[in-house]
Formats: sequence, C-alpha cells, structure tokens
Amino acid sequence: MNKVLRLSSIALISLTLSITLFLSLHSPPPTAAQKPRILAFTALQMRGSETISNLFALNATSSARRELTPNIDVSPPLVWSPNGQRLAFVGGYSDIYTVNADGSRLTKQFAEAGCKAANFAIGWFSNSQKFIFARSCDGFTSDTPGSQSLYISDTSGIQGTKLVRELKVGGEPPKTEISSEFYLAPDGQQVAFVKDKNIYKMNADGSAMTKLTKSPGEYISGGSQLVWSPDRTKIAFLFGAYPKQQIYTINADGTNLKNLTNNPHNEVYNVKIFWAPDSSSIAYYYNKSGDSSGEQQDIYLLDINRGTAKNLTQKPRNYNQISWSPDGKVIAFVAGEFNNQKLYTINADANQLNQLATRLKPSGISELAWSSDSKQIAFIFNEIPGDKSNLYVINRDGSALTKLTKDQDLNASHPVWQPQ
Repeated sequence: MNKVLRLSSIALISLTLSITLFLSLHSPPPTAAQKPRILAFTALQMRGSETISNLFALNATSSARRELTPNIDVSPPLVWSPNGQRLAFVGGYSDIYTVNADGSRLTKQFAEAGCKAANFAIGWFSNSQKFIFARSCDGFTSDTPGSQSLYISDTSGIQGTKLVRELKVGGEPPKTEISSEFYLAPDGQQVAFVKDKNIYKMNADGSAMTKLTKSPGEYISGGSQLVWSPDRTKIAFLFGAYPKQQIYTINADGTNLKNLTNNPHNEVYNVKIFWAPDSSSIAYYYNKSGDSSGEQQDIYLLDINRGTAKNLTQKPRNYNQISWSPDGKVIAFVAGEFNNQKLYTINADANQLNQLATRLKPSGISELAWSSDSKQIAFIFNEIPGDKSNLYVINRDGSALTKLTKDQDLNASHPVWQPQ
C-alpha cells in the first residue's frame, strides 16, 4: 500500500513539473503594460561637507531605488534611449555620460574641452546606439566669440565621439556664423538653427545645410525657440519683435510658411510652444491684450490644418508647465502664482477639467512628466516650510498620490520615464 502511495506521489509531482514546464514555454512574455514603469531623477544630497546631485532610478510602484552615478554630480538634460536601455546625461556640468538602466556600463562619452557656461541638448538616434548633442559656450571675454557645437557619439565605443560642426557667435568684431542654439529633431537626424536672420537646417552629420526661409526676419526673439513637430515634418516658432509675436510653422523642406495666430494685439509672456504627440495641434499660452505679467493668460489649442484656435481653460490666470500625455488625449498643467500653484489635467477637447493632488497644499509645482503609457504623472513639489522639493507620482485619474523621494534628499528634480 505504501509503495502504491509513493508511486502515486511521484507521478503527481512529475505531472506538476511537466505542466509547469509547458506553461513556462508557451506562456506569452510580459506585455509593456505588465512591466514595471521605471522613473529616473536627480536628488541633491549631502556627501561629507559637499552637496552632490546624484542620478537614481526607481520602480514608481515601490520605494526601492538604485543609484546610477556614485560620485558624479549630475545635471540636465537626462535623455533615455528609444529602447529604454540607456540614459545619456551631463556630469560635472561639462561632460557627457551614458549608463545602463541597471547602473552598469557607466561611460564618459565626452570630456569638457574649454567651454564657459556650457549648455547641452541631447537627442538619440532611433537605433539607440548613437546620439547627437549640441553644446553652447560663452566667450571667455567680451572680445572672444562664443560657439555652438554639434557632436555625434557612438555608445558602442567603435567610433567614439566626434565634432560635426562648430559655429562662432559674438565677440569683437562680432562673429555671425550662427545666431541661435542648435535645435534637435526628435529622432536626432537633423538640426535647425538661425543664421543671418534666416532659419536653416542640416543633417546630423553636418551635410545638406539648407536655408528654409526666403527672407531675413525676427524668427526667434525674447527667448523663443525653433520647435520640431514630433513627426519631424514641421518646425514651429514665434516670429516678430518681442513681445508682439505670432506663431508660425514651416515645413521641414522649407515650403508652406504659415502665420497660424495672426493676432497683432497679442502680447507674449510665456513663449513656449507645445506640439501634440500626433503633430496635429499646438498648445500655447495666450495673454489678454496689455497683460505683460502673465496673470491674465489662458491655454489655447491651435489646430494646424484648420488654422483655428480654441480656448481650453476659459479662466484667465497664471498658467505654466504644459505637458501633453503621450496618447494626446490629456494636457497636464499648473495654475496659480509661484508657491501657490495647483495641478490640473484637461481633455484636449476641453470637456473635462480635473484638479489632481488635492491633499497637497498649494505650492510650487514643476517638471511634469508623463509615463510612456499615459497612466501616471511625475512632478516636483516644493514643500513648505523648508524650501525643499520632493518627487511625487500620481495616477492620471487623481488616485494613488505617492511621495517617492526620501528625507535625506535635499531637493529632487528632472524626472524622466523610461520608454516602453
């Protein structure tokens, strides 16, 4: 009898193992929705007698986090590769590094080579192996020119980093090789810039420099930029003398220059332009005539094809931090004066306005960042009293507000979600 029971038990165990093996071989891999959403950010911390800004990554559903850059002072931009495997960032204010999402393969891709007040922009190629970065340098004296430089870096280490083009600006007598920064296309394949009061573009390798506009003009002023559409077919910009500027677009091949706002009475306070993810519309801040303080703004949505504008907020006040959800259905923003701000979302069709994070007292809110699946928003919240900023995350519907940073973090900043 015992022998029969032992044989039955062995048969049952064998059957269970066979079923487990079968399921492991035939079950589909985890979907993107099932994978944990990873969030990278910087946190300012005390290290001995010094403060250093460290780079961390965490799973937004838990408090566990990984330090990616021991002993490197990190500053923006922080940019994920399209496949979500690597981060490119600025270290020590003047060098460029990459690191894997798990903290391995920390690599210095570029070392500072004599640059005053370095400022960077980074854009990955679609293959996630190479990235382009632009560096802006001031002149070391009032007589020496500054520069705008473009580099390509190969993260495989085969070709390393090479200078593509360096153009001079300013100094005495003034250099006029360029009069703006390099503005990178979303896929890193092209750059746009202003030269001789015209908009130009060129390929990332420095080839095919082309003048897009036909006549010189004030194509950027008052801090405005050239903003590529996500599909890379258009460039948006503010044209005219600040603050009375209009929103224009031009095709990336230089055709179809269009004035989309055509409102000479508009006075721009906040000059940022925000493309919808599908490149069909632009969100922007619209000031009431005569308002130069930004206290009488509304958020407008501009239909690129129809040339029509719609007031989304319909309640003039101070708005900031516009951020489109990746699915293009919702816009997040903050409203209110500095240190008295609240977080909102509004549908792109303006039919539903929601206030989020209502249990947080009004304070400074900045650096809104949507997860790639459009389900969560990360943001920086200035705690009062204490003048200390923390990283929070909240679901799109306003649920599950979670504080992610710890007490030893002096300030958190620059949240960026891993692509999925």
